Amino acid sequence: MPAHQRRPARPPAPPSAWVSQADQARWQQEASAELAAIIAAHPDLPPISWTITPGGRITGQALVPGDLRSSRKLFTAWRQALELQDVQETGMSDDTSYVRARGARGTVRLTLTAVVASPDVTGNPRPRSRRPVQAADADGPIADATPGSPWARPTSPPDPPGPSAA
Repeated sequence: MPAHQRRPARPPAPPSAWVSQADQARWQQEASAELAAIIAAHPDLPPISWTITPGGRITGQALVPGDLRSSRKLFTAWRQALELQDVQETGMSDDTSYVRARGARGTVRLTLTAVVASPDVTGNPRPRSRRPVQAADADGPIADATPGSPWARPTSPPDPPGPSAA
């Protein structure tokens, strides 16, 4: 008789130890209501990416693509607005840091994260050299695609020169 057949199978965990789908749905609904209240209470802050887990936790990502200094400012603005005190900063390579702040609003746990410019000894973010993002156009030369404002909405490209298709 093979070894794997000699041991008796483990009994399944009792149903009371399982988290039901109804529990997860309720936790997500509570987190959704809390997130709606957070967003409604802070209409003056720029929008950020939010995630709600099946366990009912809320995570916000304060990121400004290509601008680590503005990401730090955005993170700080949201952290202060949400009154999050448990802040951790982990230095990474290339003058960047990962910051995380945690807290709770009622029964909902909340985490705010961002990748930001690392602070120097004086506490100011280090200057970073920024190379413009280049986008190749199939019909023309490479165009500079660096945004003017960190929170600016993208604009549509200009019409190509020449006769119109109409």
